[in-house]
Amino acid sequence: MLLNFAVTNYRSIKERQVFSMLAVDSLPHEESLIHSKDGISILPVALIFGANASGKSNILRAFGTMRQMVLNSVRLNPDDTLDEYEPFLLDEESRNNDTEFEAEFIVDTGYNVELHYRYGFSFSGKLISEEWLYRQKEDTNEIELFVRTGGKIQINEKEFPEGKGKEDTLNNNRLFLSLIAQLNGVQSKEIIFWFNRSTFATALKTKQYLTLTSNLFKEKGDTVEDEVDKYVQMALTFLSDIDTRIKDLSITEEPDEFPEYLRSIFNTASLKIESTHNRYNKDGDIVGKEVFSIEHNESEGTQKITELLGLIFITLSSGRLLVIDELDAKLHPLLTRAIIQLFTCPKINQHGAQLVFTTHDTNQLHLDYVRRDEIWFTEKSPVEATELYSHIEFKDFDPSMDITEQYVNGRYGAIPRIKVQR
Repeated sequence: MLLNFAVTNYRSIKERQVFSMLAVDSLPHEESLIHSKDGISILPVALIFGANASGKSNILRAFGTMRQMVLNSVRLNPDDTLDEYEPFLLDEESRNNDTEFEAEFIVDTGYNVELHYRYGFSFSGKLISEEWLYRQKEDTNEIELFVRTGGKIQINEKEFPEGKGKEDTLNNNRLFLSLIAQLNGVQSKEIIFWFNRSTFATALKTKQYLTLTSNLFKEKGDTVEDEVDKYVQMALTFLSDIDTRIKDLSITEEPDEFPEYLRSIFNTASLKIESTHNRYNKDGDIVGKEVFSIEHNESEGTQKITELLGLIFITLSSGRLLVIDELDAKLHPLLTRAIIQLFTCPKINQHGAQLVFTTHDTNQLHLDYVRRDEIWFTEKSPVEATELYSHIEFKDFDPSMDITEQYVNGRYGAIPRIKVQR
């Protein structure tokens, strides 16, 4: 579970910006919160609003970039550059400074034990400048597992023995955590596994996630005894509840003109997805079934939700983190709200899954469905740097006021300054 994420000097972000999934006390909808074994209350969802070009997507992209570096660092050759380095360019000092990422999260080890970590690193286009890993102890004190400064790595051999003796095998452009995980370090592998299970996705191009929907429905059986079967049934119920009128889905791999060996190389195998609807007579009675091609017979919104279905329900079934840019694109506001409610409903979200997304849909600014600490905004500063802040920071908030109207009228910033008038 993600607790906090911080980013400094990345794309439109100049100063350190901190995004938090820690719940604030004494707010409504406490029943939707996730609770760690050590008593931390954690948010299941977060929505980020902001004008175009305000940098809200860069907040999510920063997490996606950190994830990518953690997973792929060990593949770098010694002379490879760090292409992920994209500093804030509108400041003479920042454009030459390091970028920094830091995440605080809880890892479920699978043995009824949760471990609380804080991990981060800073880097330029050529090397990792600093790297650190801390673990929270039961008495709330942090213990240092390792700290890397320049070319030197200081290791707590008692608490992080897997790193002992590995310091000199590290290239300047590789992350120490990733190296130790590759060498089968237990704690390092658990952390890498958490990053690997977390997903950064864009909802503007969703067809690429159809494979996950296919994987979900391949596991479909006739009972709900199995955990996967239970979530397949939930997915079908969700399709019915959002009024698509779809009764079932079937997904098959289509043959194409490429030989098998080329399909395996270029991953060109395509999936055919079909929906089943009831067929009616003139009196409205069901007389049969009709199978439709999703691509040719269903709306773009239905296509999109079908393509995202596997991503959403695999996240729910396994308690993962799902980060989506522009979730609401092509979706009706009530459908976006229905997705939010999947994560805020304890009966459905039984494993601590989290959803973080950017949106322009002001219909979601409704405190009957989301909490104030789940609402975030981005706005550009006078020097065109992204600033991130939570709705909870507005101490004079009047709950009797319409939050959507206040936002559109500029009460919270994070809206475009349009000068065109009729």
